Amino acid sequence: MRQIEVPLFGEQNTILADWLTTDKHSVDIVPVGSGKTFLAAIALPIFASDSRYHKGKDIIYSAPTGAMIKSLIWEPLKKSCINHFGLVDGKDINNSELTIKFPNGVFIRCKSAEQRENLRGLNVGVWVADEAALYTQDTLQEITNRLRPKVGQPDTFGRLIVISTPNGAGPLYDLFQLAKEMPSKYIVRHYNYIQMRAGNKDFIEEQKRIISPLKFQQDYMCSFENVADQFYYAWDKNKYCKEIVDTSYDLYTFHDFNKRVMCATVAQVKNAGTLGGTIEILKSYAINDCSTEGIAQAIRIDFPKRRINSVIDMSGTQVNRDTTSEFGVTDRTIMEKYGFTIVNTRRSNPLISDTDNTSNAFIARGGLVVRPDDKFLLEALQTYHYEDASRKRLVKYTDQKYAHIDGLGDCIRYGIHHLFPITHETPNFGEYVGMDPAKARLGMPGLSHMPDSPLYPGGPTWEEIMSGEERQEDFQTWD
Repeated sequence: MRQIEVPLFGEQNTILADWLTTDKHSVDIVPVGSGKTFLAAIALPIFASDSRYHKGKDIIYSAPTGAMIKSLIWEPLKKSCINHFGLVDGKDINNSELTIKFPNGVFIRCKSAEQRENLRGLNVGVWVADEAALYTQDTLQEITNRLRPKVGQPDTFGRLIVISTPNGAGPLYDLFQLAKEMPSKYIVRHYNYIQMRAGNKDFIEEQKRIISPLKFQQDYMCSFENVADQFYYAWDKNKYCKEIVDTSYDLYTFHDFNKRVMCATVAQVKNAGTLGGTIEILKSYAINDCSTEGIAQAIRIDFPKRRINSVIDMSGTQVNRDTTSEFGVTDRTIMEKYGFTIVNTRRSNPLISDTDNTSNAFIARGGLVVRPDDKFLLEALQTYHYEDASRKRLVKYTDQKYAHIDGLGDCIRYGIHHLFPITHETPNFGEYVGMDPAKARLGMPGLSHMPDSPLYPGGPTWEEIMSGEERQEDFQTWD
């Protein structure tokens, strides 16, 4: 038995013990900088050199991209294999193929998760999936298919070890929830930086002051409910979720048209356009492979004989979106056929930056209320995010299972922007060219600092009146 001495900190001992002393799959959700990849570099050669782990099959390490493999683990992994297992760089270690061959014929292969076609055909003893929050659903499914046992040897099934920080709702979150429900097959470790005790606390406290609260919650507190570039950054389910009673008054629906996953929300709106107004979401819909007519029928089944005003996705309403209908039938005409009154008239959707400001200002004052059991809408509010920190392009989900996130996210921002646009305080009189200059002076900045006038605020003083001179110019416009 080879003995390797390595320093471990905090819960690193617990996680490594899970990998080496059990046969269960492991799902480890841990903070940034807690030594995930360091542990993988230690464990991978042990797996490859011991038949209890590899069971005659290869060991695979995967990262989201090939570049991440080289920057995250390749050099530490090579060093571990050379120093502790006597392998030779250039002979046993292939730097171009990113493979390491052990004397027993078992390989450690490093694979990119973005090229899932290259994962086919493998039969794996242990698969270590690093930063799995960035994997697609198809990639995770392909990985689990590679863990099958050898033909005729049912006890040679492979193991999956996931190490990652969270990144909102997605395939990893689904796997995390599944693993918690199956303790006989999975070990789940979900630690924040305080529980993990493996990072530099002073550095993390400094990061807390530097980076955004959303990114800190995601990277160091390991919250699945926060995404670094979140669109609805003002949303907090602990503050704005509560039970809602349908008052049976007129309703509003907000729609995003996407046949792959058709999304809509039904809401009761109070005092639209005012600073105290609210939107209460009674129900949200995310229906796979659905037409515009299908979503209209679904809403009418739940809310028959109700007057419904609708704010719809205007990006495609001028063309025939329903290919099963005759030419000229649009999303708008289909909605109107079922008694929905379309209230937004512009032929394009509002700018993303405008809806960003409007939506978050509205949410921050408590204007949006959602039921605590509205799973799909809560996922959308907590996960809908931008592609990067420039906050210009919103992420569009390619997997049908998660397309409701951007669909419902769009529904909410369209509805808020139309019903509760940001308003600014203006003088309480009409503004027009050639208006009375005396009234125009009422809106003049710094009026309280002007000389007193017996006529009107900002007007001529007694001295100016008595001398017959008015020192203030009259700004008028003539044709």
